[in-house]
Amino acid sequence: MRKFLTPAALAGAMALAAGLADAGTIRATSAFGPAHPAAVYVYPEIDARLREFTDGDWSLRDTPAGLVAPNEMSTGLRDGVTEFGMLLMPYFPAQFPEAALPSELSTLGTGNLVISSAVTEYIATCAECQAEFARNGQVYLGSDATPPYNLLTVKPVRSAEDLKGLRIRTGAPLYARFVATMGGEATQIPSSELFESLSQGVIDGTFSGNHEIIANRLGDIVKYVTEIEEGVFNGSASGTASALLWNRMNAEERAALARATQYGIAKGLVGFNTDAEKARTVPGIEFIAMDPTLAAAKDAYNAEHMAQAAAILTGRGVTDAEAKIARYAALVEKWQGLVTPGMSYEDLAQLRYDEIFARLDMAAYGPAATQ
Repeated sequence: MRKFLTPAALAGAMALAAGLADAGTIRATSAFGPAHPAAVYVYPEIDARLREFTDGDWSLRDTPAGLVAPNEMSTGLRDGVTEFGMLLMPYFPAQFPEAALPSELSTLGTGNLVISSAVTEYIATCAECQAEFARNGQVYLGSDATPPYNLLTVKPVRSAEDLKGLRIRTGAPLYARFVATMGGEATQIPSSELFESLSQGVIDGTFSGNHEIIANRLGDIVKYVTEIEEGVFNGSASGTASALLWNRMNAEERAALARATQYGIAKGLVGFNTDAEKARTVPGIEFIAMDPTLAAAKDAYNAEHMAQAAAILTGRGVTDAEAKIARYAALVEKWQGLVTPGMSYEDLAQLRYDEIFARLDMAAYGPAATQ
């Protein structure tokens, strides 16, 4: 005799089937909006590569905005509100003093492909950094880095004098101190709020890479770009997993996610640079070269900053700061030699995986290694 399911049982079976279908779907939050390179390049590439490397067993579904805000990401990952996201370490200085060390040294090196790779190797192989992520219920899988930082403003900044009194959004202490040294007022606002803050006159400009003009649609508001090229922003752990997710994965699945993340980040690095070039074609924006007073002020600030970097980091709780600065500088030099002109993002991604994560034991990497 043929048996029929009751409506309640049928509904339960369908829910179970849906749950099983989603069992390998990672809930991700790139957090900076649908036009940001993370949503356009990074997370779709991670999804595609993760499907490839796991034969379709795992995938990644991104929510570009609304689920977890950038300043909520640390607790969001810890609590499993999202399982994978972009963690901006300078937003959480008390939680990540060791892992944020490279962001205090972001004027070292040239090129975001190099700097991103050096940061990723530094944090992935730094015991103190790993302990910080473990304490916060997270697993570090890689950092990106922006194009060089410039002043994007509604008023022209042609000299050091022009910065005085301007309210400038900054994303890391290094840039906040630079603005303050020039007589401006630094404020921290997530890049996702730039358009509104600029249009309402809350700020006069932002210390950012030129890609923000495209990513946050600032072309109608920003009228001037002063080309300071003051390092890059390298404090984003753009591939950060929740430990709750990590602990559901076996070593092979973890390796696949780590590898896929390198492909996403590498594609995003190229995407950052593509958007920075597109910004130069936006009508109505004047690109301004630094005058001698601003160039001299920048050089003086950088020299003083590097002389004080060890003391600044020690004050935040970093141990053996001098040795760690030297280690990071050596990694920048290493990756300057590994990254070649015109390297494809695919080649960079595989190189990053081979040089960093393939050499780590994925069964022990993450919270289990430090508990």
